[in-house]
Amino acid sequence: MLTTRGFWFFLIASGVLAAAVLLGAAQLTLLALTLLLWFLGQWVLFQVRIRLAVRRLVVGRILRTSRGEVQSLWAKQKVEVVVTLRGAGVVGLPYVVMTERVPALARVEDGTALCLDGAVSAEEPLTLTYSLECPAAGWLCFDGVRIQMADLQGFFTHAAFLHERRDYRVLPTLPVSMSHSTFVKQHNVLPLLGTHRHARPGGSSELLDLRDYLPGDPPKMIAWKVSARRDRLITREFESEVPIRCTLFVDTSNSVRVGPVGETALCRLVEVAAGLAQANASERDLTGLCLFDETGVRATVKAGRGSKHFLNLIALLTDVAGLTPQSAEATVRDLVPLAYGLAQDLYPELLDRDVNRFPFWLPLWSPQPGWAIPPGTPRYFSRLLPGLRREYRLRKELAAICAARYGLGPGGLAMLLEDDERCVHYLQRFLAEHQIACPISLYDDRGRYVFAAPKKPGILADALLKAVTRGKDNELFVLCVDLLENADALAKLERAICVAKARHHQVIVICPWPAGVDPPGARPTPLMASLGMALLLQRLCTDQLHEAFAKVRRALGRVGVPVLCAAQGETVNWILHHMRKLRIQERGVR
Repeated sequence: MLTTRGFWFFLIASGVLAAAVLLGAAQLTLLALTLLLWFLGQWVLFQVRIRLAVRRLVVGRILRTSRGEVQSLWAKQKVEVVVTLRGAGVVGLPYVVMTERVPALARVEDGTALCLDGAVSAEEPLTLTYSLECPAAGWLCFDGVRIQMADLQGFFTHAAFLHERRDYRVLPTLPVSMSHSTFVKQHNVLPLLGTHRHARPGGSSELLDLRDYLPGDPPKMIAWKVSARRDRLITREFESEVPIRCTLFVDTSNSVRVGPVGETALCRLVEVAAGLAQANASERDLTGLCLFDETGVRATVKAGRGSKHFLNLIALLTDVAGLTPQSAEATVRDLVPLAYGLAQDLYPELLDRDVNRFPFWLPLWSPQPGWAIPPGTPRYFSRLLPGLRREYRLRKELAAICAARYGLGPGGLAMLLEDDERCVHYLQRFLAEHQIACPISLYDDRGRYVFAAPKKPGILADALLKAVTRGKDNELFVLCVDLLENADALAKLERAICVAKARHHQVIVICPWPAGVDPPGARPTPLMASLGMALLLQRLCTDQLHEAFAKVRRALGRVGVPVLCAAQGETVNWILHHMRKLRIQERGVR
Protein backbone atom coordinates (compact mmCIF):
# COMPACT_ATOMS: atom_id res chain seq x y z
CA MET A 1 0.00 0.00 0.00
CA LEU A 2 1.34 3.41 -0.99
CA THR A 3 1.60 5.92 1.84
CA THR A 4 0.98 9.66 1.55
CA ARG A 5 4.70 10.33 1.51
CA GLY A 6 5.22 7.80 -1.25
CA PHE A 7 2.33 9.22 -3.27
CA TRP A 8 3.70 12.77 -3.17
CA PHE A 9 7.22 11.56 -3.95
CA PHE A 10 5.99 9.68 -7.00
CA LEU A 11 3.82 12.60 -8.09
CA ILE A 12 6.63 15.17 -7.76
CA ALA A 13 9.20 12.92 -9.46
CA SER A 14 6.79 12.25 -12.33
CA GLY A 15 6.05 15.97 -12.66
CA VAL A 16 9.76 16.86 -12.70
CA LEU A 17 10.39 14.18 -15.34
CA ALA A 18 7.57 15.49 -17.54
CA ALA A 19 8.77 19.09 -17.19
CA ALA A 20 12.36 18.11 -17.92
CA VAL A 21 11.35 16.25 -21.07
CA LEU A 22 9.31 19.22 -22.29
CA LEU A 23 12.13 21.68 -21.56
CA GLY A 24 14.80 19.40 -22.99
CA ALA A 25 16.90 19.40 -19.78
CA ALA A 26 18.94 16.20 -20.12
CA GLN A 27 20.53 16.28 -16.65
CA LEU A 28 17.20 16.95 -14.90
CA THR A 29 15.57 14.21 -16.97
CA LEU A 30 18.26 11.76 -15.96
CA LEU A 31 17.93 12.74 -12.30
CA ALA A 32 14.12 12.38 -12.31
CA LEU A 33 14.31 9.08 -14.17
CA THR A 34 16.84 7.80 -11.65
CA LEU A 35 14.55 8.71 -8.78
CA LEU A 36 11.61 6.92 -10.41
CA LEU A 37 13.70 3.82 -11.10
CA TRP A 38 14.95 3.86 -7.52
CA PHE A 39 11.33 4.24 -6.33
CA LEU A 40 10.31 1.28 -8.50
CA GLY A 41 13.19 -0.78 -7.13
CA GLN A 42 12.13 -0.03 -3.52
CA TRP A 43 8.59 -1.12 -4.35
CA VAL A 44 9.82 -4.39 -5.92
CA LEU A 45 12.07 -5.04 -2.90
CA PHE A 46 9.19 -4.34 -0.50
CA GLN A 47 6.90 -6.74 -2.38
CA VAL A 48 9.58 -9.45 -2.30
CA ARG A 49 9.98 -9.02 1.44
CA ILE A 50 6.23 -9.31 1.94
CA ARG A 51 6.01 -12.47 -0.14
CA LEU A 52 9.03 -14.18 1.41
CA ALA A 53 9.26 -12.87 4.98
CA VAL A 54 5.68 -12.45 6.19
CA ARG A 55 4.68 -16.08 5.74
CA ARG A 56 7.78 -17.14 7.68
CA LEU A 57 7.14 -14.98 10.73
CA VAL A 58 6.71 -17.00 13.91
CA VAL A 59 4.89 -15.77 17.02
CA GLY A 60 5.83 -17.21 20.40
CA ARG A 61 3.91 -16.63 23.61
CA ILE A 62 4.76 -17.53 27.19
CA LEU A 63 2.72 -16.96 30.35
CA ARG A 64 4.75 -17.09 33.52
CA THR A 65 4.35 -16.37 37.20
CA SER A 66 6.75 -16.45 40.10
CA ARG A 67 6.81 -20.25 39.78
CA GLY A 68 7.75 -20.24 36.10
CA GLU A 69 5.85 -20.91 32.88
CA VAL A 70 2.21 -21.92 33.30
CA GLN A 71 -0.45 -23.42 31.05
CA SER A 72 -3.38 -22.35 33.23
CA LEU A 73 -3.85 -19.61 35.79
CA TRP A 74 -6.12 -18.52 38.58
CA ALA A 75 -8.50 -15.61 38.51
CA LYS A 76 -7.20 -12.38 40.10
CA GLN A 77 -3.64 -13.63 39.69
CA LYS A 78 -1.08 -11.35 38.05
CA VAL A 79 0.64 -13.04 35.12
CA GLU A 80 3.50 -11.85 32.95
CA VAL A 81 3.05 -12.34 29.20
CA VAL A 82 6.05 -12.52 26.88
CA VAL A 83 5.33 -12.26 23.14
CA THR A 84 8.13 -12.88 20.66
CA LEU A 85 8.05 -12.17 16.92
CA ARG A 86 10.83 -13.90 15.02
CA GLY A 87 11.61 -14.38 11.34
CA ALA A 88 12.35 -17.94 10.26
CA GLY A 89 13.63 -17.10 6.77
CA VAL A 90 16.75 -15.53 5.34
CA VAL A 91 15.02 -12.29 4.32
CA GLY A 92 14.33 -9.90 7.21
CA LEU A 93 12.05 -6.93 7.63
CA PRO A 94 13.64 -3.50 8.25
CA TYR A 95 10.76 -1.99 10.18
CA VAL A 96 7.78 -3.74 11.80
CA VAL A 97 5.20 -2.48 14.29
CA MET A 98 3.81 -5.34 16.41
CA THR A 99 0.54 -4.73 18.29
CA GLU A 100 -0.79 -7.24 20.81
CA ARG A 101 -4.48 -8.12 20.74
CA VAL A 102 -5.54 -8.40 24.38
CA PRO A 103 -8.26 -10.98 25.16
CA ALA A 104 -11.61 -9.73 26.41
CA LEU A 105 -11.15 -11.43 29.80
CA ALA A 106 -7.75 -9.84 30.50
CA ARG A 107 -7.27 -6.58 32.38
CA VAL A 108 -4.02 -4.76 31.65
CA GLU A 109 -2.64 -2.02 33.86
CA ASP A 110 -3.18 1.52 32.64
CA GLY A 111 -0.25 2.97 30.76
CA THR A 112 1.15 -0.41 29.70
CA ALA A 113 2.51 -0.31 26.15
CA LEU A 114 1.09 -3.07 23.97
CA CYS A 115 2.94 -1.96 20.85
CA LEU A 116 6.57 -2.46 19.87
CA ASP A 117 8.49 -1.54 16.72
CA GLY A 118 11.85 -2.41 15.23
CA ALA A 119 13.59 -4.71 12.77
CA VAL A 120 12.72 -8.41 12.65
CA SER A 121 14.97 -11.22 11.53
CA ALA A 122 16.06 -14.65 12.67
CA GLU A 123 18.82 -13.12 14.81
CA GLU A 124 16.93 -10.04 16.02
CA PRO A 125 13.41 -10.88 17.27
CA LEU A 126 10.92 -8.44 18.74
CA THR A 127 9.99 -9.19 22.35
CA LEU A 128 7.02 -7.56 24.08
CA THR A 129 6.48 -8.04 27.82
CA TYR A 130 3.48 -6.92 29.86
CA SER A 131 1.39 -8.03 32.84
CA LEU A 132 -2.31 -8.82 32.99
CA GLU A 133 -4.92 -10.02 35.44
CA CYS A 134 -8.22 -11.84 34.91
CA PRO A 135 -11.09 -10.72 37.18
CA ALA A 136 -13.07 -13.96 36.89
CA ALA A 137 -12.92 -17.52 35.65
CA GLY A 138 -13.16 -18.44 31.98
CA TRP A 139 -10.85 -18.82 29.03
CA LEU A 140 -8.01 -16.47 28.14
CA CYS A 141 -8.00 -16.60 24.33
CA PHE A 142 -5.11 -15.05 22.42
CA ASP A 143 -5.86 -14.79 18.69
CA GLY A 144 -2.43 -13.51 17.63
CA VAL A 145 -0.71 -10.21 16.92
CA ARG A 146 -1.24 -7.49 14.35
CA ILE A 147 1.79 -6.34 12.38
CA GLN A 148 2.38 -3.30 10.18
CA MET A 149 5.43 -3.33 7.90
CA ALA A 150 7.05 -0.42 6.10
CA ASP A 151 10.26 0.40 4.29
CA LEU A 152 12.86 2.64 5.87
CA GLN A 153 11.81 5.61 3.72
CA GLY A 154 8.12 5.27 4.65
CA PHE A 155 6.90 5.01 1.06
CA PHE A 156 5.07 1.68 1.37
CA THR A 157 3.19 -0.09 4.14
CA HIS A 158 1.47 -3.43 4.60
CA ALA A 159 -0.76 -4.63 7.45
CA ALA A 160 -1.48 -8.24 8.34
CA PHE A 161 -2.65 -10.35 11.27
CA LEU A 162 -0.57 -13.33 12.38
CA HIS A 163 -2.88 -15.99 13.76
CA GLU A 164 -1.50 -17.76 16.77
CA ARG A 165 -4.44 -19.15 18.73
CA ARG A 166 -3.63 -19.93 22.35
CA ASP A 167 -6.28 -20.76 24.94
CA TYR A 168 -5.46 -20.72 28.64
CA ARG A 169 -7.87 -21.92 31.29
CA VAL A 170 -8.55 -19.37 34.02
CA LEU A 171 -9.62 -21.22 37.15
CA PRO A 172 -11.99 -19.56 39.64
CA THR A 173 -10.58 -18.21 42.86
CA LEU A 174 -10.81 -20.40 45.93
CA PRO A 175 -11.16 -17.87 48.74
CA VAL A 176 -12.05 -20.29 51.54
CA SER A 177 -9.57 -19.56 54.30
CA MET A 178 -8.39 -21.85 57.07
CA SER A 179 -10.63 -19.97 59.51
CA HIS A 180 -13.60 -21.83 58.06
CA SER A 181 -12.11 -25.22 58.76
CA THR A 182 -13.72 -26.91 61.77
CA PHE A 183 -11.46 -29.88 62.19
CA VAL A 184 -11.22 -31.17 65.74
CA LYS A 185 -7.44 -31.59 65.47
CA GLN A 186 -5.86 -28.80 63.49
CA HIS A 187 -2.51 -30.58 63.21
CA ASN A 188 -4.05 -33.47 61.27
CA VAL A 189 -3.31 -33.27 57.57
CA LEU A 190 -6.44 -35.23 56.63
CA PRO A 191 -9.58 -34.93 58.80
CA LEU A 192 -11.54 -37.92 59.90
CA LEU A 193 -14.84 -38.71 58.25
CA GLY A 194 -17.76 -37.18 60.09
CA THR A 195 -15.96 -34.16 61.59
CA HIS A 196 -18.17 -31.43 60.12
CA ARG A 197 -19.15 -27.97 61.19
CA HIS A 198 -22.80 -28.99 60.62
CA ALA A 199 -23.38 -31.99 62.88
CA ARG A 200 -26.37 -34.21 61.99
CA PRO A 201 -28.19 -37.10 63.58
CA GLY A 202 -26.55 -40.44 62.91
CA GLY A 203 -25.15 -43.56 64.47
CA SER A 204 -21.95 -42.51 66.17
CA SER A 205 -21.23 -42.56 69.90
CA GLU A 206 -21.20 -38.74 70.29
CA LEU A 207 -24.42 -37.26 71.69
CA LEU A 208 -25.91 -34.62 69.41
CA ASP A 209 -29.29 -33.60 70.85
CA LEU A 210 -32.32 -34.60 72.90
CA ARG A 211 -35.83 -34.49 71.49
CA ASP A 212 -39.30 -35.75 72.23
CA TYR A 213 -40.07 -39.38 71.56
CA LEU A 214 -41.70 -40.16 68.24
CA PRO A 215 -43.55 -43.38 67.43
CA GLY A 216 -41.12 -45.77 65.79
CA ASP A 217 -37.98 -44.68 67.69
CA PRO A 218 -36.00 -47.68 69.01
CA PRO A 219 -36.25 -48.17 72.79
CA LYS A 220 -32.47 -48.21 73.20
CA MET A 221 -32.39 -44.54 72.14
CA ILE A 222 -34.65 -43.41 75.00
CA ALA A 223 -32.92 -41.32 77.68
CA TRP A 224 -34.63 -42.81 80.74
CA LYS A 225 -33.15 -40.47 83.36
CA VAL A 226 -34.06 -37.36 81.42
CA SER A 227 -37.49 -38.84 80.67
CA ALA A 228 -38.08 -39.42 84.37
CA ARG A 229 -37.18 -35.81 85.20
CA ARG A 230 -39.39 -34.37 82.45
CA ASP A 231 -42.22 -36.85 82.93
CA ARG A 232 -42.28 -37.70 79.19
CA LEU A 233 -40.27 -39.87 76.87
CA ILE A 234 -37.12 -38.23 75.50
CA THR A 235 -35.05 -39.70 72.67
CA ARG A 236 -31.30 -39.26 72.28
CA GLU A 237 -29.79 -38.35 68.91
CA PHE A 238 -26.17 -39.10 68.06
CA GLU A 239 -23.93 -37.45 65.52
CA SER A 240 -23.59 -38.89 62.07
CA GLU A 241 -20.40 -40.52 60.85
CA VAL A 242 -21.46 -40.36 57.20
CA PRO A 243 -20.02 -37.54 55.07
CA ILE A 244 -22.51 -34.99 53.79
CA ARG A 245 -23.45 -35.07 50.13
CA CYS A 246 -23.86 -31.66 48.49
CA THR A 247 -25.15 -31.03 44.95
CA LEU A 248 -24.66 -27.67 43.28
CA PHE A 249 -27.18 -26.53 40.67
CA VAL A 250 -25.63 -23.71 38.62
CA ASP A 251 -27.72 -21.62 36.24
CA THR A 252 -26.02 -20.99 32.87
CA SER A 253 -28.95 -19.41 31.03
CA ASN A 254 -28.74 -16.22 28.98
CA SER A 255 -30.06 -14.11 31.84
CA VAL A 256 -26.84 -14.61 33.85
CA ARG A 257 -24.55 -14.20 30.81
CA VAL A 258 -25.51 -10.56 30.22
CA GLY A 259 -22.75 -8.05 30.82
CA PRO A 260 -19.10 -7.44 30.00
CA VAL A 261 -16.81 -10.46 29.75
CA GLY A 262 -15.57 -11.34 33.22
CA GLU A 263 -18.18 -9.23 35.02
CA THR A 264 -21.35 -11.23 34.43
CA ALA A 265 -23.60 -12.80 37.02
CA LEU A 266 -22.53 -16.22 35.74
CA CYS A 267 -18.95 -15.49 36.75
CA ARG A 268 -20.18 -14.67 40.22
CA LEU A 269 -22.16 -17.92 40.45
CA VAL A 270 -19.13 -19.88 39.26
CA GLU A 271 -17.01 -18.25 41.95
CA VAL A 272 -19.58 -19.11 44.62
CA ALA A 273 -19.92 -22.71 43.39
CA ALA A 274 -16.13 -23.15 43.30
CA GLY A 275 -15.83 -21.84 46.85
CA LEU A 276 -18.52 -24.22 48.10
CA ALA A 277 -16.86 -27.13 46.30
CA GLN A 278 -13.56 -26.26 47.94
CA ALA A 279 -15.19 -26.06 51.37
CA ASN A 280 -16.73 -29.49 50.90
CA ALA A 281 -13.49 -30.97 49.57
CA SER A 282 -11.55 -29.65 52.57
CA GLU A 283 -13.81 -31.69 54.85
CA ARG A 284 -13.86 -34.75 52.56
CA ASP A 285 -17.53 -34.30 51.77
CA LEU A 286 -19.05 -35.48 48.51
CA THR A 287 -19.89 -32.76 45.98
CA GLY A 288 -21.97 -33.05 42.81
CA LEU A 289 -22.73 -30.58 40.05
CA CYS A 290 -25.63 -29.91 37.68
CA LEU A 291 -25.39 -27.28 34.95
CA PHE A 292 -28.66 -26.19 33.35
CA ASP A 293 -30.14 -23.38 31.27
CA GLU A 294 -33.50 -22.42 29.79
CA THR A 295 -33.39 -25.34 27.32
CA GLY A 296 -32.47 -28.18 29.65
CA VAL A 297 -29.68 -29.76 31.63
CA ARG A 298 -26.24 -29.22 30.07
CA ALA A 299 -24.11 -31.54 32.23
CA THR A 300 -24.32 -33.49 35.47
CA VAL A 301 -21.62 -34.91 37.71
CA LYS A 302 -22.38 -37.41 40.44
CA ALA A 303 -21.36 -36.57 43.96
CA GLY A 304 -17.83 -37.66 44.74
CA ARG A 305 -14.64 -36.71 46.48
CA GLY A 306 -10.95 -36.59 45.75
CA SER A 307 -8.60 -34.23 43.97
CA LYS A 308 -9.41 -35.60 40.51
CA HIS A 309 -13.14 -35.14 41.09
CA PHE A 310 -12.62 -31.63 42.44
CA LEU A 311 -10.52 -30.62 39.43
CA ASN A 312 -13.21 -32.02 37.13
CA LEU A 313 -15.80 -29.79 38.81
CA ILE A 314 -13.55 -26.75 38.52
CA ALA A 315 -12.92 -27.48 34.83
CA LEU A 316 -16.66 -27.69 34.08
CA LEU A 317 -17.31 -24.45 35.93
CA THR A 318 -14.49 -22.75 34.04
CA ASP A 319 -15.85 -23.87 30.66
CA VAL A 320 -19.24 -22.25 31.26
CA ALA A 321 -17.95 -19.08 32.95
CA GLY A 322 -17.11 -17.39 29.66
CA LEU A 323 -20.40 -18.03 27.84
CA THR A 324 -21.90 -15.03 26.06
CA PRO A 325 -25.66 -14.37 25.66
CA GLN A 326 -27.42 -15.32 22.46
CA SER A 327 -30.89 -14.13 21.58
CA ALA A 328 -33.24 -14.75 18.70
CA GLU A 329 -34.40 -11.14 19.07
CA ALA A 330 -31.09 -9.83 17.69
CA THR A 331 -31.19 -8.37 14.20
CA VAL A 332 -28.80 -8.76 11.30
CA ARG A 333 -28.45 -5.00 11.01
CA ASP A 334 -27.07 -4.77 14.57
CA LEU A 335 -24.70 -7.73 14.25
CA VAL A 336 -23.20 -7.08 10.81
CA PRO A 337 -21.13 -3.94 11.70
CA LEU A 338 -19.71 -5.61 14.81
CA ALA A 339 -18.88 -8.87 13.04
CA TYR A 340 -17.41 -7.03 10.04
CA GLY A 341 -15.14 -4.97 12.28
CA LEU A 342 -13.93 -8.18 13.93
CA ALA A 343 -13.28 -9.73 10.52
CA GLN A 344 -11.28 -6.67 9.46
CA ASP A 345 -9.05 -7.01 12.52
CA LEU A 346 -8.52 -10.78 12.54
CA TYR A 347 -9.20 -11.98 9.00
CA PRO A 348 -8.16 -9.25 6.57
CA GLU A 349 -7.03 -11.90 4.08
CA LEU A 350 -10.58 -13.27 3.89
CA LEU A 351 -11.90 -9.82 2.93
CA ASP A 352 -9.47 -9.39 0.06
CA ARG A 353 -11.17 -8.65 -3.24
CA ASP A 354 -9.43 -11.55 -4.91
CA VAL A 355 -11.16 -14.10 -2.65
CA ASN A 356 -14.25 -12.29 -1.36
CA ARG A 357 -15.64 -9.74 -3.78
CA PHE A 358 -19.08 -8.18 -4.17
CA PRO A 359 -19.84 -7.80 -7.91
CA PHE A 360 -21.16 -4.41 -8.94
CA TRP A 361 -23.81 -6.02 -11.12
CA LEU A 362 -25.28 -8.10 -8.28
CA PRO A 363 -28.86 -6.86 -7.65
CA LEU A 364 -29.80 -5.74 -4.19
CA TRP A 365 -32.73 -7.95 -3.23
CA SER A 366 -34.00 -9.24 0.07
CA PRO A 367 -37.14 -11.27 0.84
CA GLN A 368 -37.79 -9.10 3.90
CA PRO A 369 -38.21 -5.42 3.03
CA GLY A 370 -37.34 -4.38 6.56
CA TRP A 371 -33.74 -5.51 6.13
CA ALA A 372 -32.52 -3.62 3.10
CA ILE A 373 -35.21 -1.86 1.08
CA PRO A 374 -37.67 0.41 2.90
CA PRO A 375 -41.35 -0.41 2.36
CA GLY A 376 -42.76 1.15 -0.77
CA THR A 377 -39.40 1.61 -2.53
CA PRO A 378 -39.29 0.05 -6.01
CA ARG A 379 -36.53 -2.51 -6.37
CA TYR A 380 -35.42 -0.82 -9.57
CA PHE A 381 -34.13 2.08 -7.46
CA SER A 382 -32.36 -0.19 -5.00
CA ARG A 383 -29.03 0.35 -6.73
CA LEU A 384 -29.43 4.07 -6.20
CA LEU A 385 -29.33 3.60 -2.41
CA PRO A 386 -25.60 3.46 -1.57
CA GLY A 387 -26.10 3.00 2.18
CA LEU A 388 -28.38 -0.01 1.77
CA ARG A 389 -26.14 -1.50 -0.88
CA ARG A 390 -23.16 -1.19 1.46
CA GLU A 391 -25.04 -3.07 4.21
CA TYR A 392 -25.90 -5.82 1.79
CA ARG A 393 -22.28 -5.99 0.61
CA LEU A 394 -21.02 -6.38 4.18
CA ARG A 395 -23.56 -9.12 4.81
CA LYS A 396 -22.49 -10.95 1.66
CA GLU A 397 -18.81 -10.87 2.63
CA LEU A 398 -19.57 -12.06 6.19
CA ALA A 399 -21.85 -14.79 4.82
CA ALA A 400 -18.98 -16.05 2.69
CA ILE A 401 -16.65 -16.14 5.71
CA CYS A 402 -19.19 -17.97 7.89
CA ALA A 403 -20.07 -20.44 5.13
CA ALA A 404 -16.41 -21.36 4.67
CA ARG A 405 -15.61 -21.33 8.39
CA TYR A 406 -18.48 -23.58 9.50
CA GLY A 407 -18.63 -25.81 6.42
CA LEU A 408 -22.14 -24.90 5.26
CA GLY A 409 -21.59 -26.27 1.77
CA PRO A 410 -22.18 -24.73 -1.66
CA GLY A 411 -25.55 -23.28 -0.69
CA GLY A 412 -24.39 -21.79 2.59
CA LEU A 413 -23.71 -18.33 1.17
CA ALA A 414 -27.16 -18.07 -0.39
CA MET A 415 -28.81 -19.42 2.77
CA LEU A 416 -27.18 -16.78 4.98
CA LEU A 417 -28.13 -14.05 2.52
CA GLU A 418 -31.81 -15.02 2.47
CA ASP A 419 -32.46 -16.49 5.94
CA ASP A 420 -32.14 -13.83 8.63
CA GLU A 421 -32.62 -16.30 11.49
CA ARG A 422 -29.75 -18.54 10.39
CA CYS A 423 -27.59 -15.52 9.65
CA VAL A 424 -28.15 -14.18 13.17
CA HIS A 425 -27.28 -17.59 14.63
CA TYR A 426 -23.95 -17.89 12.82
CA LEU A 427 -22.99 -14.27 13.39
CA GLN A 428 -23.56 -14.68 17.12
CA ARG A 429 -21.53 -17.88 17.04
CA PHE A 430 -18.73 -16.09 15.19
CA LEU A 431 -18.68 -13.32 17.80
CA ALA A 432 -18.93 -15.75 20.73
CA GLU A 433 -15.86 -17.67 19.57
CA HIS A 434 -13.86 -14.48 19.98
CA GLN A 435 -15.55 -13.46 23.26
CA ILE A 436 -17.37 -10.47 21.82
CA ALA A 437 -20.62 -9.55 23.56
CA CYS A 438 -23.45 -8.92 21.12
CA PRO A 439 -25.51 -5.70 21.33
CA ILE A 440 -28.78 -7.20 22.55
CA SER A 441 -31.78 -5.28 23.83
CA LEU A 442 -32.86 -6.67 27.20
CA TYR A 443 -36.50 -5.63 26.81
CA ASP A 444 -38.85 -5.94 23.85
CA ASP A 445 -41.33 -3.37 22.52
CA ARG A 446 -43.87 -4.29 25.21
CA GLY A 447 -41.40 -3.85 28.06
CA ARG A 448 -40.98 -7.57 28.71
CA TYR A 449 -37.61 -9.02 29.67
CA VAL A 450 -36.15 -10.96 26.74
CA PHE A 451 -34.30 -13.53 28.86
CA ALA A 452 -37.11 -14.18 31.36
CA ALA A 453 -37.27 -17.91 30.38
CA PRO A 454 -40.49 -18.99 32.16
CA LYS A 455 -39.57 -22.67 31.59
CA LYS A 456 -36.36 -22.41 33.62
CA PRO A 457 -37.93 -22.99 37.09
CA GLY A 458 -39.62 -26.11 35.71
CA ILE A 459 -36.33 -27.43 34.32
CA LEU A 460 -34.67 -26.81 37.68
CA ALA A 461 -37.54 -28.54 39.47
CA ASP A 462 -37.19 -31.64 37.28
CA ALA A 463 -33.43 -31.73 37.86
CA LEU A 464 -33.97 -31.36 41.62
CA LEU A 465 -36.52 -34.18 41.70
CA LYS A 466 -34.17 -36.42 39.75
CA ALA A 467 -31.41 -35.69 42.27
CA VAL A 468 -33.79 -36.41 45.15
CA THR A 469 -34.69 -39.81 43.70
CA ARG A 470 -31.00 -40.73 43.58
CA GLY A 471 -30.35 -39.44 47.11
CA LYS A 472 -29.32 -41.97 49.74
CA ASP A 473 -29.28 -39.86 52.89
CA ASN A 474 -29.85 -36.31 54.02
CA GLU A 475 -28.24 -34.13 51.35
CA LEU A 476 -27.70 -30.43 50.80
CA PHE A 477 -28.92 -28.93 47.52
CA VAL A 478 -27.54 -25.47 46.68
CA LEU A 479 -29.53 -23.80 43.89
CA CYS A 480 -27.45 -21.04 42.26
CA VAL A 481 -30.14 -19.68 39.96
CA ASP A 482 -31.54 -16.39 38.74
CA LEU A 483 -35.23 -16.27 39.69
CA LEU A 484 -35.74 -12.51 39.86
CA GLU A 485 -37.65 -12.41 36.55
CA ASN A 486 -39.64 -15.57 37.36
CA ALA A 487 -40.98 -14.69 40.78
CA ASP A 488 -44.54 -15.48 39.67
CA ALA A 489 -43.73 -18.89 38.12
CA LEU A 490 -42.26 -20.79 41.07
CA ALA A 491 -45.15 -23.18 41.76
CA LYS A 492 -43.46 -26.24 40.24
CA LEU A 493 -40.16 -25.44 41.92
CA GLU A 494 -41.91 -25.06 45.28
CA ARG A 495 -43.48 -28.50 44.92
CA ALA A 496 -40.08 -30.02 44.09
CA ILE A 497 -38.54 -28.34 47.13
CA CYS A 498 -41.36 -29.66 49.31
CA VAL A 499 -40.55 -33.19 48.12
CA ALA A 500 -36.88 -32.66 48.96
CA LYS A 501 -37.76 -31.28 52.40
CA ALA A 502 -40.11 -34.19 53.05
CA ARG A 503 -37.18 -36.55 52.57
CA HIS A 504 -35.13 -34.57 55.13
CA HIS A 505 -32.94 -32.83 52.57
CA GLN A 506 -31.76 -29.25 52.96
CA VAL A 507 -32.17 -26.68 50.19
CA ILE A 508 -30.51 -23.27 49.89
CA VAL A 509 -31.10 -20.80 47.05
CA ILE A 510 -28.45 -18.29 45.96
CA CYS A 511 -29.61 -15.58 43.55
CA PRO A 512 -27.07 -13.54 41.56
CA TRP A 513 -27.17 -9.78 41.75
CA PRO A 514 -26.25 -7.27 39.03
CA ALA A 515 -23.02 -5.37 39.48
CA GLY A 516 -23.35 -1.75 40.52
CA VAL A 517 -26.83 -2.20 42.03
CA ASP A 518 -27.43 -1.76 45.76
CA PRO A 519 -28.04 -5.16 47.39
CA PRO A 520 -31.24 -5.84 49.34
CA GLY A 521 -31.19 -4.16 52.71
CA ALA A 522 -29.01 -1.25 51.64
CA ARG A 523 -30.14 2.28 52.42
CA PRO A 524 -31.90 3.61 49.31
CA THR A 525 -31.09 6.98 47.81
CA PRO A 526 -33.91 9.49 48.42
CA LEU A 527 -35.87 10.39 45.32
CA MET A 528 -35.37 13.98 44.29
CA ALA A 529 -36.18 15.84 41.12
CA SER A 530 -32.61 17.10 40.90
CA LEU A 531 -31.19 13.59 40.46
CA GLY A 532 -31.77 13.56 36.73
CA MET A 533 -33.60 11.15 34.47
CA ALA A 534 -30.75 8.59 34.36
CA LEU A 535 -30.49 8.34 38.16
CA LEU A 536 -34.26 8.17 38.51
CA LEU A 537 -34.43 5.27 36.05
CA GLN A 538 -31.62 3.51 37.89
CA ARG A 539 -33.46 3.96 41.18
CA LEU A 540 -36.68 2.58 39.70
CA CYS A 541 -34.85 -0.46 38.28
CA THR A 542 -33.19 -1.03 41.66
CA ASP A 543 -36.55 -0.88 43.44
CA GLN A 544 -37.97 -3.32 40.91
CA LEU A 545 -35.13 -5.79 41.56
CA HIS A 546 -35.58 -5.42 45.33
CA GLU A 547 -39.28 -6.12 44.98
CA ALA A 548 -38.61 -9.19 42.84
CA PHE A 549 -36.04 -10.50 45.32
CA ALA A 550 -38.46 -9.98 48.22
CA LYS A 551 -41.16 -11.83 46.28
CA VAL A 552 -38.84 -14.79 45.64
CA ARG A 553 -37.80 -14.83 49.29
CA ARG A 554 -41.42 -14.84 50.46
CA ALA A 555 -42.44 -17.55 47.98
CA LEU A 556 -39.61 -19.89 48.92
CA GLY A 557 -39.76 -18.92 52.57
CA ARG A 558 -43.20 -20.50 52.78
CA VAL A 559 -41.59 -23.90 52.17
CA GLY A 560 -38.73 -23.25 54.58
CA VAL A 561 -35.96 -22.44 52.07
CA PRO A 562 -33.57 -19.55 52.77
CA VAL A 563 -32.67 -17.27 49.84
CA LEU A 564 -29.28 -15.55 49.77
CA CYS A 565 -28.11 -12.74 47.52
CA ALA A 566 -24.72 -13.14 45.85
CA ALA A 567 -23.99 -9.44 45.49
CA GLN A 568 -20.81 -8.30 43.82
CA GLY A 569 -19.32 -6.84 46.97
CA GLU A 570 -19.86 -9.96 49.06
CA THR A 571 -17.40 -12.80 49.37
CA VAL A 572 -17.81 -16.55 49.26
CA ASN A 573 -16.76 -16.69 52.92
CA TRP A 574 -19.77 -14.56 53.82
CA ILE A 575 -22.08 -16.96 52.00
CA LEU A 576 -20.44 -19.95 53.68
CA HIS A 577 -20.92 -18.25 57.05
CA HIS A 578 -24.63 -17.81 56.39
CA MET A 579 -24.94 -21.35 55.11
CA ARG A 580 -23.30 -22.59 58.31
CA LYS A 581 -25.82 -20.66 60.40
CA LEU A 582 -28.67 -22.00 58.32
CA ARG A 583 -27.47 -25.56 58.79
CA ILE A 584 -27.35 -25.03 62.54
CA GLN A 585 -30.88 -23.59 62.46
CA GLU A 586 -32.08 -26.53 60.38
CA ARG A 587 -30.58 -28.93 62.91
CA GLY A 588 -32.17 -27.07 65.80
CA VAL A 589 -35.61 -27.11 64.20
CA ARG A 590 -35.34 -30.78 63.48
